[in-house]
Formats: sequence, structure tokens, C-alpha cells
Amino acid sequence: MSDRLQPLLGQEEVMGRLLNAAAQEHLHHCYIFEGPPQVGKGTAALQIAMAAACEATDGPRPCGRCRHCHPMLKGTHPDLIRLEPDPERKSRTIGVDQVREVNRSVRLRRYSARWRTVIVDPADALMPQAANALLKTLEEPPAGTGFILITARVSDLLPTVLSRSQRVRFRSVPEARLTGWLEARGVAESARIARLSLGCPGYALALADGGLAEADKARDALLDVLARGPAELFAYAESLKGAEGRDTLRGTLDALEVLLRDATLWANGREAGVINGDRPEVVAAWAQALWPVGVERLQRQVDEGRQRLSLYVNPRLIAESLLARAATELGRARRAR
Repeated sequence: MSDRLQPLLGQEEVMGRLLNAAAQEHLHHCYIFEGPPQVGKGTAALQIAMAAACEATDGPRPCGRCRHCHPMLKGTHPDLIRLEPDPERKSRTIGVDQVREVNRSVRLRRYSARWRTVIVDPADALMPQAANALLKTLEEPPAGTGFILITARVSDLLPTVLSRSQRVRFRSVPEARLTGWLEARGVAESARIARLSLGCPGYALALADGGLAEADKARDALLDVLARGPAELFAYAESLKGAEGRDTLRGTLDALEVLLRDATLWANGREAGVINGDRPEVVAAWAQALWPVGVERLQRQVDEGRQRLSLYVNPRLIAESLLARAATELGRARRAR
């Protein structure tokens, strides 16, 4: 059975309600699936779309085999519409022309399924004009058509979109349960990966497939830069160019955030919960230098860096301000490598 048809780890209760509503043809016309990245929201949306269209008369829905389930699973069914960022745009946004095309499509008669689903992923990529263009369709969709909006940043959605939708929360999977799930799959360093993934199974699998080594590499590069002088710091920022530089900066932001989390745990006597347990001297020094005010200031800098990166600000400019602030805040921790 495809992984996309397996029960969603940690989401059994919410999926039970949604699948039951799909089987009884009682789905709401517009859902917002909200929760952390890679926790299973996209897979859940696909399963609900399939269940709502499934023709199986015995056994659970979706069956994964009928004339609707199989093409939906492959992404080729005309009654499953995906609204995603335009690949031709430099920024990852959904424009008004894309929304107008969806509005035109859903006004046409359904092809063959008893329920047509439009999945908007991520919904927070909707430009304001695009979101406004979608409002009337969200409020009064054609009969037999429903929307699922997926987001990890529900606060970025317009209040008018929220008011027309039923919100469904997907929560992080408890660490112990995620560790056991990874161990059953034969994943090495399961406990550390479960902790680093913050309860998100999709992210955990990516870490198991080489992502953990990349995360350690990004952390070590960050610590190396912070241990050097201003010239090396700005040289590192200058090297961040193009798509590769943006990816490197994302890794730097993630590494910095994890170190800040570890410093917080260490400062509060919870050393057993740190992710960077292989570098206890660094975590201890960061906790001493940063907790609590420095952690808060740097976390704001990380959040701002991610926001600016999503707006396609030059990664060099983001890295310069981020690393300069980190070096200033750290003080003694810089010499603890």
C-alpha cells in the first residue's frame, strides 16, 4: 500500500472524523488544514479528496483502487484540482490569474466524481488580491465541490478567508511515538531525528535520508563562522548567491534556531532534551551567554530572516545582519567551539 494511503501517524482522531464525514457526504465546503510543516497535512488532504470521490461499496474509503482513487493518487484525476505557487514566478506566490482560472474551472460540470476537491497548498502563498478573488467561491462553491486550504502559517491568511472556513488542527507527533515509528522503519539515530524533527514525520524521514548529516554540516559551518572575525563573517555572507545560497541560508537559520532551543533547555536544567548533545560545551556556553534575553532577540532575528527570505531579499543582506547580531549577542560562546 502506498505511504499516502497509510493511517497518518498521530492524526488518527482528526482523520477519523474527516473520513467519516467524507463517507457520509457531510464534508464542509471549505477546510483549513493548519499545523507544522511536514506533519501530514498534504497527505491528509489527498486522502479526504479520494475518500469523498471513492466508489468502494465494501471496506474503508479511500480504497486506492477504484476509477477515482487510482488517478487521484497519481495526480491525474480532473476532479482533483491543485492550486499551488506558480513555478514561473521568482517568488513562491499564488497569483490572481491562477485563482481566476480555478474559479472558471469549478463553475464547469464535474467530470465523473461525486465530489470535486480543490487543494490550495500553501494557502499562505495567496497574494491578497488572489485571496480576495477566491472569497466568493469559498463562500458559495458549486454543488459537489469543496476546498482544502493547507498552511503552516494560519496567521498569514486573511480574516475573510478564515471566516469562511472550518479549521482543522494537525498537531506534532509525541517524540516517543515518533521515535518508535522510526525504529520500526529501521532508521538509525531514531531518537535524535525524532527530537530534531519536532514531531513532524515527513521532516523526520527527510532527516533520515541524508538530512541529518546536512543539518550537522550547517551547524558546524555556523559555529565556525561565528568563531572567526568580522572579515570572515562578511566573506561567508558574500558567498551566499543564487538558489544554492538561499538553500545554505535556510540551513543556517534552522541550525541557529535549534541551538537557541537547546540553549533554552540547558538554561532550565533540561539537558537531556537537547538536540546537539554531541556538542554539550557549545550548548552550555550559549545558554550562559544568551538566556533569556539574547535567545529572544536572536529568535526574532531568525523569524525576520525567514520572512525576508520568503520575499526574495538578497541572502547576503539577510546573513550579514543575522550573523552580526549573533556574534554580538554570543560573546563568550563564540570562543567555546
